[in-house]
Formats: sequence, C-alpha cells, structure tokens
Amino acid sequence: MYLGTRKILDPQKYEERRKACMTEKAGTVEVVFSELEGLLNKSQIAAQYFGKSQGWFSQKLNGCISHNVRQEFTPEEYHQLADAFRHIARRLEAHADEIDNAPL
Repeated sequence: MYLGTRKILDPQKYEERRKACMTEKAGTVEVVFSELEGLLNKSQIAAQYFGKSQGWFSQKLNGCISHNVRQEFTPEEYHQLADAFRHIARRLEAHADEIDNAPL
C-alpha cells in the first residue's frame, strides 16, 4: 500500500505493478526507496548503518555489474537494512513525541 504524498492517477494499476515488483527482496527495496521519495539520505544510511560508502550502497541497491558479477545485498545485509529502517522509525517517533510535548 502506497503511503506517500504523490497523487497516483490509477491506484489499482499502481498496486498491481507494486505487488509484481515486491516478489523478491531487491524489488521490494527498490519500491521502498522509490516510495520514500528522497526522504532518506542513502549516503548516510550507507555510512551510519553499514560503515560503507554511498557508491557501495548504490551498487548493491541498483544491482550494478562489477567484475562480471551482479552486486546485490546479502541476506544479512537485507536484514541489516530492515533493522536500519526500524531504528530510523523509532528515532522519528521519539522526535515527533518531543515536538508534541514541548511547551509553546
């Protein structure tokens, strides 16, 4: 289910395409980053959660071919990325609570 702010012209067709892409982890990650519409800094995710460069992260994310090998996340890296999203979500929730609770 799309949770972003863009206006989707044909929501039913979008959901069909979305489901087709999300039949594997690589497609799911691609859809997630697309739907986040640039809200997360991929360079910072690479550095803070993987200790790697933005180039490394982009190659894995986009499935680039390097030395005749398709670059992709390992199962452990997919799990690490999911945990990074969960950590970011907790941080955002905590900051939202601080904003709500701050006096005017």
